[in-house]
Formats: sequence, C-alpha cells, structure tokens
Amino acid sequence: MATLPPFTPPAITHGLGIAQREVRFRHPAYPNSAPHLLVLMAADGDGGLDFDVALTSCCIVADIGWDNGYLTQKDGAEDDGLRRIDRPPDGLLRGREFFFCVEGCDPLLFKYPVIPSFYHWRFPHGGFDEDGAPHGNLPPLWRNLWLPEFIPPRPTLKGPAAALDRDMTCRVSEYMDALENAHLVPVKERLWFVSNGMDRYCRRPLEISAINDDKNMLILRKDLHHLFDARRFTFVPKRFGTDVSQSAKLVTHVLLPSGSPELIGLYHNRSPQPIRGISVACLFARFAWSLFTDEHIPFFGSSLTYAVRLWDEAKGETETQSLRGLDVGSRAQIFESTRSQSRSVSPTKRSVSTHGCRQDIGRDVYSPDDGDIIDDGGIIEDGHDCDSWDEPPRGRPRKRSWDTSGRDGQVPSLSRSYASMTQSSLASLPGRRLSQTLTQEDGDTTASPDAAVGTTGSQRPQNVYMLKKSRPWKAGTIVRIFSSFSSVCVM
Repeated sequence: MATLPPFTPPAITHGLGIAQREVRFRHPAYPNSAPHLLVLMAADGDGGLDFDVALTSCCIVADIGWDNGYLTQKDGAEDDGLRRIDRPPDGLLRGREFFFCVEGCDPLLFKYPVIPSFYHWRFPHGGFDEDGAPHGNLPPLWRNLWLPEFIPPRPTLKGPAAALDRDMTCRVSEYMDALENAHLVPVKERLWFVSNGMDRYCRRPLEISAINDDKNMLILRKDLHHLFDARRFTFVPKRFGTDVSQSAKLVTHVLLPSGSPELIGLYHNRSPQPIRGISVACLFARFAWSLFTDEHIPFFGSSLTYAVRLWDEAKGETETQSLRGLDVGSRAQIFESTRSQSRSVSPTKRSVSTHGCRQDIGRDVYSPDDGDIIDDGGIIEDGHDCDSWDEPPRGRPRKRSWDTSGRDGQVPSLSRSYASMTQSSLASLPGRRLSQTLTQEDGDTTASPDAAVGTTGSQRPQNVYMLKKSRPWKAGTIVRIFSSFSSVCVM
C-alpha cells in the first residue's frame, strides 16, 4: 500500500489570476474631491470589467431604470467634456475611471439621488407571464436568464430539505461533504424580504417564513458559503464573445478578492454546477445586496451635501432628501435584523476595547448567514471570547464556573474560600436532619433553607444553607459540623 501524494495547491492548478485592478465610477455633478460613486474590481479577460455588470451596478446604486443610464469618459485630463461609452465588441471596459450619467439630464448639473444602503433599495417588480407566474422588471440579461424548474418529488418536502433533495451537492464545487443551505436573500434581511413582497417568487408564498423557501436557497460547501455571505463572490449572467445576440451564461463573479490570490483563479467566471429551481428574482436581489458595502460605495464618506434616495416605511413611499455625508449613516438602517446584526449597512472593522475584545461600533460587522448546517462536522459554537469582564457572559457557559468570589481581579482570602467550600458542602445535606443536628449541638448556629448565596456576574441564586456568623466560629463547632456531615453521609 502506497501513500497518496499531497494535494496540488490551487495556485498551481488554476493559477493566481490576473493582478487586481480597480475601476472607479464617479458622479459627474459633484466636485472632483467627492468620493467615488462606485468601485468595482476588474478581473475579466486580460484585466477588463464586464460592461453589463458595471452598468447594471450603477443603475442599482442610483435607482435608475435599466435603459436610462449610460457611461461616459472625459475626452482629456483638463477637458470637462464627457464622451459616451457604448458596449465594446468584447464587452469589456478597460479604462480606470468612468462617469455614470442619466438620459435626458445635464450630467454636470443634475445631482441624481443615490441609495445609501440595501434597506432603501426597492426590488423592481414586473408583471406576470403567460402562466400567471410573477417576474421582476430586471435588466435584459437577467430578464432572459432561464433556469430549469424543479418540482419536489415528495410534496411534503419544503425549505432546506427540498433544497438538499434538489441540489444534492455543492452547486459550485460539487462536493458532497460539509454542505450548508445558503440563502439568496439572507435570512437576516427577512423584514426587507417582507416589505418588498418577495414571497411572490417563492414556491410556498403563504408560509409564515417564506424567506426559508427552497427557491431562495442554494446548497454550497461550508467555505464557499462563508465567502458567499462575505460578499466575496456572487452569481451573474454574462455574454462571452462578440455576438450580442447570444444568450447569457450564469457564472460566478468575484467582487472582493481582498488580497486573496486564489479567488480569481479558482472562482471568477466559473460555470456552476447545474442550477435549477431557484428564483431569478431572489438571485438578482442577492447581487444587489452584495454591492452595498463601503468597499464598493464610498460615496458618502465626506462632509458634502448629497441627494439621497430614502424609503419611508411608515408612508410606504420613496423620497429624496439632502443630507450631509456624515449624517447618512444614521439614516441607512430602517429594518431591524431578525437574528444578529445585519450587514445591509456597509461592513466595517471592529474596534478593540481596553480588554482586547472586539466590539461593534454601530455599523455592520460581518458574521456568516445563519444557514442550516447539513453536515455535523462544521458546527461552530458561540463562545465568550469577546465578553468584557465588566459584564456577565452571555449565553449558556461552556463549562461550570467555580468562581464564587466575583471578578474583582483579586485572589480570595483563605477564610472566604473555606466559607464557600463549607456552604457548598452543606448545600447537599438533607434539610431536616441538618437543621436538627445543628440546633441540638450548638444553639447559636442555625441553618436556614431559604437563604441564598450572594451572586456576582452571571451566577444564579441557589437555595443553600447559610450559617449565621454573629460571633466568631469556635474550633469545636467546626469539628461538630463536619462530624454531623460524616454521619449523615454514612446513613
């Protein structure tokens, strides 16, 4: 029997991909000192950016109709004139900076409003097809994207069970182990899901939690699920080649390589395993959700006054307001997250407290989507590594705590330790017998079953027997107590 050779590193098998390059899109009505409207990574072909992905992304951020937005470039470094850019023959943008403009408006004067977060983005619903099924008012490539339908062979299957029965393996790698259910619209965005009426695209729209419908789920390997929820990659339709009439193919698109040399070579423009039975509308919502981060949209990071497109949930309508960039963050979140802190407001780093523990600072912090773990091998338990010593630990502790003296940073005295040990020992004795023994042998020492030990931190009060300390303990009393304890244990 021979040993197997080690695995070949992905960088050798698939290459490291091209060097990362940013493509910046600007708002032409704001000064040159204003941050960019949108930043995307160029990793297509020889270092270009897919034209359709770029234009669709700009339309999402600016809430512009798919046919009403266009890209321009300056004719020269000192020239204020803007030259319109149409789709290149190979479909790739190779410039470093572009301007996004709106049809029928002066690009240098019209400050079209910009959406600050995913919460304020409204899904573009459309009409119904011939079969009565709803469809979204999606960009042309997304509108023409066709995915095979899937009818569960067992009608009783729904949600995660139906998604697993449909996909069986990871839809990117086709691995069978360490699988998870990945939500397209993240489960933390349930309130956005409900507000936008996304249940109409589900197989069971009348379910209480329609966001867990199998049409909003995809089976992914655990590490890919992590990258998917970290917005490192998403799924988009692309046209490859010069023929614009050819149908688009669904591929993976790396949005944030984040310094990883393997992501582009492994997963960019990678054809997934056959995907069927999911909602194209939910997949498009996932693409939009992946864009609303500080890395992609640094636009509001200055003190300038911006035209901001906001959704008023109470009125049920969209409105435009003028806000300072520093005040936009306070208006970005309108829905509370249904599980843990949502990522719809742009992710940012965590600060370090004086105890060396990470703490949220009011903006979004990444945490993986709470998907349904199918393989038991990948479960991660929540610990208390970030709990401050000034606060009681949250959740159920992993192990029993023996600290009864509080977290004051001092070693308890020997007398306090002895008293704690004595109380813990006496707590296990039968109440009636202990009370009789103590009362008969020492009138000044009584036992009360209703007294409780003082608690510190997260310790719960327990009914234990307290010994009165009205006067100093005598050695004989202590001996008699332990003698009683021994006799009771023997009985």
